[in-house]
Amino acid sequence: MIASSLYFLKNERTGDDFDFMKCVRSILIFLLLPLFLAGCKKEAPKVIPLDQFTMEWSCSTNSIYIGEPVELKITTYAPSNSVISMPEIARGKEVVLLNRKWDSIPRTDGLVQTETQYTLTSFRLGDHTLSTNLIGCAWGDRNFSTNFPPIVLHVKTSLTNSSDTTISDIKPVQKLPSRIPRWLWVVLGSVLVAFLVGVLTSKWKKRPKKSTSPLSRPIAPHLKAFLALKALMNKGLLEQNLCNPFYTELSLILREYLEGRFKLNAPDETTEEIVEELSRSPELSKEQQIILQEFMHQADLVKFAKGSAERAAMEAAFETTKQFVEETKQD
Repeated sequence: MIASSLYFLKNERTGDDFDFMKCVRSILIFLLLPLFLAGCKKEAPKVIPLDQFTMEWSCSTNSIYIGEPVELKITTYAPSNSVISMPEIARGKEVVLLNRKWDSIPRTDGLVQTETQYTLTSFRLGDHTLSTNLIGCAWGDRNFSTNFPPIVLHVKTSLTNSSDTTISDIKPVQKLPSRIPRWLWVVLGSVLVAFLVGVLTSKWKKRPKKSTSPLSRPIAPHLKAFLALKALMNKGLLEQNLCNPFYTELSLILREYLEGRFKLNAPDETTEEIVEELSRSPELSKEQQIILQEFMHQADLVKFAKGSAERAAMEAAFETTKQFVEETKQD
């Protein structure tokens, strides 16, 4: 009818002041204005029960190629202070969970709104149901539940029907071309063998020869002291009444024995230092410590104070030293 009216207006105009296109625009505006006003009408607010558990979901696609991601969003509305539990949907190669995000959106109507976003894929051909478990909600003593979104992934291959899916036989091993000539390997091997032979020969020649004589054992400190005391007696210092050299050598013999037996630096220490160290030794009795102290003070008196001693005193000092070594020797 509109087309007939337009045709009539076009063919029956009576004056130059008639504008056909202006008339067409006016008619179109008159017809489209109600539709525009109806489309701009404010959408009624969504009514969500305050004492129930409600769930909405959206999925980007349910038909994918192997490995292609799928975006799934689940929005839940529950009473305040409730706890939402989502089922596990990852399942081997059939349903692979790539990422999961959870967010809580504040509201003013006393509800708790949560959004759970999944990024999924599959590496197995066929149809796979995401989950048949329930989404739970615990609110005080009350429990709500609703079915998981009934989504079935249709997984298809990207190969065409003409693609060859048969497994080919294993190809034979191909030798890589050698970049180094064989003769050079022979030369390098010969040089390496000669070097190793030279090293082994050098070590063999430098190896110490085994001695056929038995290994000499170190002489025990008390044996060295006895030998030194015997050598002192054979010098005839007692017969000549040479007390100073006699006490000097006797004191040295005793100090060397103390160094070897008690691990002291006796030759370089003073009498007081030696007596102080030996006073803490559990191997010497109190009587032995007193005898040692008296002898060393007597020897110092003869050596450094130019004192003199009779032969009887020299013989007593000798026997005292010999007895001390005998009593403290270590077998």
